[in-house]
Amino acid sequence: MRTPALDTWRRELVRGDRTVTTFDALWRAACEEQAALECEENGLSSIAASHRHEARRLIAAARKGTAA
Repeated sequence: MRTPALDTWRRELVRGDRTVTTFDALWRAACEEQAALECEENGLSSIAASHRHEARRLIAAARKGTAA
């Protein structure tokens, strides 16, 4: 499963562009993708899909500059 927000969050963390306490739309989307991964591992595909959808919604809202 692709996890673009989680991957970006991890890269930014490694580069020092953010800390683990930088709570923003990317952090929230990364959390949703992590939850999706955990659901997939436990055979909860429909719940995983819901988490992935929420991650995409959060990123789209952030790009538009609207409240997530």
